Amino acid sequence: MTNYEERFETGIAYLRRYVAAQGSSSPPQGATIDGFLIGSWVDSRRTEYRRGRLSAERIRRIEIEFPAWRWSVHDAQFDVGLAHLRRYVATHGTSRVVYDEVVDGFAIGTWVQSRRADYRTGRLSGERVALFEREFPDWQWSPQAAASAVAFETGIAHLHRYVAVNGTSNARRRDVIDGFAIGTWVQSRRADYRTGRLLAERIRRIETEFPDWQWTIRTSSTPGPGR
Repeated sequence: MTNYEERFETGIAYLRRYVAAQGSSSPPQGATIDGFLIGSWVDSRRTEYRRGRLSAERIRRIEIEFPAWRWSVHDAQFDVGLAHLRRYVATHGTSRVVYDEVVDGFAIGTWVQSRRADYRTGRLSGERVALFEREFPDWQWSPQAAASAVAFETGIAHLHRYVAVNGTSNARRRDVIDGFAIGTWVQSRRADYRTGRLLAERIRRIETEFPDWQWTIRTSSTPGPGR
């Protein structure tokens, strides 16, 4: 057996150990297992594959022994991130990762943000989009939009309560209903409207549910009924 053959067999053996420990055959570049630079060994095999220097027999050997193996570094990096996201979900019960979250030294928060960016720019394949939505029922492509929708619905509900008590939807800036700063919420929606940041659907919703709603109030001291 030549030195190369020995190194190849040694690498295969250590990759088996890595898979047993980490559940992935795509170690990051600096990864080690029992002191062996398994990340560098995997990178070298991929380089040989791209340059046509890895024999068909060894290609088959790797693909058969490691069904999740990826020859593409990009695909491998995706698999690594996905594996860490699964671990995060198993621990925390949610796929809603905060931006600076780290799992086992892996910046899972940054990885999740990058996949959302890929989705927004059309760089994420339909297969991967379906994978996220299938595996992680609480996954959100735009958490900011989801949070905004919840906040809007909360404001609408409190404005209905305000109308029931005061007979008008034109709350003054400092008005509060059930501890909710409804006046500030109303002012913010008007500001969004003036600057073009309020969705047409939300404009219609407000105008339909609150017939006396005014987008422009001349003075901040406009009194409500009985004031």
